[in-house]
Amino acid sequence: MGKKITFLLVVLVLGVLLAACSSTPSSFGKAHRGRSLDVTVLAMERSPSLRYTNSYPDGAVDYHRLLPAGEGNELVLIRLSVANQTATSHIVEVGTQAAELKDFFQGSYFPLDVGSQGQSWAIADGEWSWVDNDALTNLEEQTRGVAVPVPPNWVKEPVREIEVGVSGTPPGQGFLVGSFKLEKGFSIDGWLVFEAPIGTKIRSLRWKAGDSLTIQF
Repeated sequence: MGKKITFLLVVLVLGVLLAACSSTPSSFGKAHRGRSLDVTVLAMERSPSLRYTNSYPDGAVDYHRLLPAGEGNELVLIRLSVANQTATSHIVEVGTQAAELKDFFQGSYFPLDVGSQGQSWAIADGEWSWVDNDALTNLEEQTRGVAVPVPPNWVKEPVREIEVGVSGTPPGQGFLVGSFKLEKGFSIDGWLVFEAPIGTKIRSLRWKAGDSLTIQF
């Protein structure tokens, strides 16, 4: 009997340790329904910076990066699927108030505007350099082309490579931003980028664009 009890305790303790060490919350991959939208958290990543390149059907490319604004902060990237399974059609406006991350100490974090807050590898005054996006007068003309030189120290990993096709960006590659009209049965799939102190433990995500629901991590 004593050996059986000891074995049972070992199994229970092992189960607790495995649950505590799991890096993927059980809520990931599960659809959470609001009044009309289903929101699914597919992945969460942390990074000291975000670097990504877009490639286009005509062979043109461009290069971009986003750095945390605050010292001691990191970027938290959340991949989401937002689906309309109930309404005939639904307008979803994804901006800097579309979602809210909460930690265990009542801290709140909102999506960054990747386009305006980031930098692009651009040509200005005849020279290629990193330029704040809000300082560019013509983003496409100054950053995109088939002969754009690769930025210094631009290694392939962990750069995100986004293939922009004729009909848009493949699911899971691009960033969720802008206005979307979701017909019944359709969804969008992409990333939101947040900034938080390094190592912040995230408790929940509240979705607020076109619906209202909370996903506990």
